[in-house]
Amino acid sequence: MVLFGVRSPLVVDYEETCKRLGKRLGITISLAVSVNGPPRLLSDCPLIDIVKFDAKRTVDPFVACAFAPSRRAELMRLAVELGCVADPALVDPNAVLASSVRIGDGTFINAGVVIGAASIIGSGVLINRSASVGHHAALEDFVSIGPGATLAGNVHVEAGTMIGAGATVLPNVRIGTNAIVAAGSLVRRDVAANTFVAGNPAVERAFDASKSSLHVEDGE
Repeated sequence: MVLFGVRSPLVVDYEETCKRLGKRLGITISLAVSVNGPPRLLSDCPLIDIVKFDAKRTVDPFVACAFAPSRRAELMRLAVELGCVADPALVDPNAVLASSVRIGDGTFINAGVVIGAASIIGSGVLINRSASVGHHAALEDFVSIGPGATLAGNVHVEAGTMIGAGATVLPNVRIGTNAIVAAGSLVRRDVAANTFVAGNPAVERAFDASKSSLHVEDGE
């Protein structure tokens, strides 16, 4: 496994998942690639700066390490342009997924996540620690779900959306492309594309990244 882009604090969870998978399936981190920032690795796996990286020297699949959808999409695009192949999906062995769940390439599902039956998870999605995704959910490409968030049944989250830690989305809600749901919010109605909602119940707010509980650059 190649960890591509290791400046995000969240990279340590990717490492832990790889360690747990290593005990069961023999998966190891063969290389970490640093992209535009200092690495935040805990392990002593081989590390190389992107300017010296040659994809032809590795056959291992990669996973892009970042919470923000735009950053993860950027890393995946860059890795593919360099000739890398995305991992089918990095799923922590302590996650519980229904057998009918479908998952796209380059997705990371962290420890403690539960995903209900007949759900579809797109490519480049990140579902963080202990989040719960209900039955018949649809998460499009590059969605990010924060720790402890709860999505009820038949929720549809469009591409590039971020849902913050501990947020709750009620059944049959649709959240538009590139929307942001603040941590701890209760979403009872559909959310329009490119909007920021917060509160209980969640309503549209002006977005100030410096005061948001969502660290847009590389947090969770």
